[in-house]
Amino acid sequence: MKTRLKTLTMLACAALGSTACSERVNAMTDAEGNTAEVITADPTPGFSIQYTTDVPSAFFRAAREQGKVEKVEYESKDYTGPMTTTHKPAYVYVPYGYDPQQKYDIIYLMHGWGGNAEGYFAGRFGEQMKNLFDNLIAEGRCKPFIAVSPTWDKDNRGKGWSESCEEASVFFNEYKNDLIPAVEGKYSTYAESTDIEGIIASRDHRAFGGFSLGSITTWYIFEQALEVQKYYLPMSGDNWHITMFGGASHPQETAAFLRDHVNASPYKGNGFYVWYAVGDEDVRLAQTHNQALAMGALTDTFNSTNFSYHQKKGGRHDFNAVWEFCYHALPFFFPKD
Repeated sequence: MKTRLKTLTMLACAALGSTACSERVNAMTDAEGNTAEVITADPTPGFSIQYTTDVPSAFFRAAREQGKVEKVEYESKDYTGPMTTTHKPAYVYVPYGYDPQQKYDIIYLMHGWGGNAEGYFAGRFGEQMKNLFDNLIAEGRCKPFIAVSPTWDKDNRGKGWSESCEEASVFFNEYKNDLIPAVEGKYSTYAESTDIEGIIASRDHRAFGGFSLGSITTWYIFEQALEVQKYYLPMSGDNWHITMFGGASHPQETAAFLRDHVNASPYKGNGFYVWYAVGDEDVRLAQTHNQALAMGALTDTFNSTNFSYHQKKGGRHDFNAVWEFCYHALPFFFPKD
């Protein structure tokens, strides 16, 4: 059945953890009023959809060796224009046995619309995420890593759609200038220094990901801060350079922009990796799926060395999908030696 994605449904389902939004949407309307359906054509030969598997239930139980979550407060600015000083929190997962004399890989995970910095570790589902990370490390699927849950919102509270989109679009400034120095100046990562030179030099040990509007943020980071990290985990969301929701309505143009962006950088080839994911019953399917297929068709730029596309069967716009994608992506980003 073909349906249009009504504005109210779009907004209500954007937030991280909105488990009530379970309706599958086969078409959507972009910011310019263009209707786009989920592409049903087969992927380009040599490029395939990879299906994830369920997280074992034991990974949501408390591990014998437990890490901890700590709150970091730092000073930033309102990069939407005023440049007034803001004071913001970020929640940091620190693995069991953390040793400041060792170096740790790190991932930053951004929440969706309506969320805040507490979303991944201190919110309603925070214990499950912490248990998942503890068990990934304890079971030897990942080497110990640090994870950070920040927010784009200057007040750390849910805002209207337009304001949130604006803040998400400029978050890359805060990320590079304020957040990374605050976190990696406190915890031991591969950054020998927290000036931009030190951050760039350690990019191979840093990842950024996000869900829903956090996925949009991830694509802004890819577009505006490719030099800062090698690994990307966009979950249920597209790149908006061409237009809002352009991954659905303008997938070829969006993919071409991303190709040109990569090819103009020193990181083409294996200098980056995008682990792209969505549930096959997610209300954001059209945005993610259409863009993924268009990127997968550009095999001269996006191929098995730097790009993969994953779906959760029956996956919807909720934390179940986030957990499953992290369960599979993090061992790929941070494999145990």
